[in-house]
Amino acid sequence: MPAHNAWVVFVELHTLPGGGSGRLAAGGAITAPARAQLEAARRLGFRTAVAASDTTSYGNQFDDVVDAWLVTNTSDAATVVHVLKVLTGGIAAVFSSVDSFVRTAAAVAAKLGLAGPQPLGSGIARDKAVARAALASAGLPDIRWGVKSAYAQDLESPIGYPCIVKPVDGASSWDVVLAEDVHAVRDVAARHLERAYGRRVRPQRRLLFEEVLVGPLFSAEGFVDAGELRIIGYSDRVMSAPPRFVELAVRFSAERPFPGADDYVAQTLAALEYDFGAFHLEFILTEDGPRLVELNPRFVGAGVQHAIGELTGVLPADLLVAKLTGSPVPEFAFEGAVTELYLTAPSSGRLDDVHGLDEAVAVEGCRAAGLYVALGDEVSSGIESNSQYIGYVHAVGRSREESYAIAVESASRISYGIRER
Repeated sequence: MPAHNAWVVFVELHTLPGGGSGRLAAGGAITAPARAQLEAARRLGFRTAVAASDTTSYGNQFDDVVDAWLVTNTSDAATVVHVLKVLTGGIAAVFSSVDSFVRTAAAVAAKLGLAGPQPLGSGIARDKAVARAALASAGLPDIRWGVKSAYAQDLESPIGYPCIVKPVDGASSWDVVLAEDVHAVRDVAARHLERAYGRRVRPQRRLLFEEVLVGPLFSAEGFVDAGELRIIGYSDRVMSAPPRFVELAVRFSAERPFPGADDYVAQTLAALEYDFGAFHLEFILTEDGPRLVELNPRFVGAGVQHAIGELTGVLPADLLVAKLTGSPVPEFAFEGAVTELYLTAPSSGRLDDVHGLDEAVAVEGCRAAGLYVALGDEVSSGIESNSQYIGYVHAVGRSREESYAIAVESASRISYGIRER
């Protein structure tokens, strides 16, 4: 295990929807994934450094748990390696929980001889088409798919209609649609060409066309370390109606969605050459078996990590930092299920007030309710991405269904004052 004055280096930070601007809450205070990870490193005696392309978006919300901010080009591994030379006392780990920077962090870790995933693994290529090709090479069952440039004159689907269209490198459900014809494809292509990713990330501007799958959407949450697979549990989803695909609630439990689920996860991670790190592996359970949606080489997003901690007594961040630094690994205690239900705006405009948070957490089983955004922020009733949530409710129960029902009851007690545009 590295010396306790060594550094744990974060390449960008995994924040909450709204950038962590929300301040109103009742029940347990929610913790952003990045804060939980920074605090976990501090508890183990490590110093924390964050490599960021621009610290403005983070404000000062993490200053109390960050020992050094390093402003640099976080899309370039060589540049990050160079800037890390200012850190004295040794480096224990380098990683990222932000999808667009996992490959950069992996390359830096490899150059420094630290634990990390294969830098050239298809699972961290930040290209969903590369992942699809890897499944085919490994001989795993997959779906029909194709790729076209978003700039192409001919945007007819290469696999027919209906189909799912999404950017090969997209995130947060932006520009993901169910397309019934070429007009829908042209519309999403035009929107995508206007989309900025931020943090110096350059979009590839390529669209992935995928077969429409029928079945429930699940995700496996865990950590892989070579041959050791540690699955914390599985989440299912309550989704918005097509043509958008936005999560309205995530329901987590240790219950396996089908016999052999853990084996499927292990085979898929191996096919994607993802051999070290946290994972959030999404798949749809069809009549023909599970089919991959995507691999996120990090733990589940939004406030679900905090919700898992409310259920198990251990935050996923504690497992992540322990594995990265070779520290003792915590054990998760499982009983029941937890739901994070996302609050969305009933109308568009300026959010002036919110009522009922205390009443929400008074419902038996509700652990937390609060805002991801701040009063005075502009909110939209048209939800196209999971980055547009305005708040959350966390509830525990004996099953996914019960925890969700409690969350829905709790959310019904919350109302908003919105000055419509």
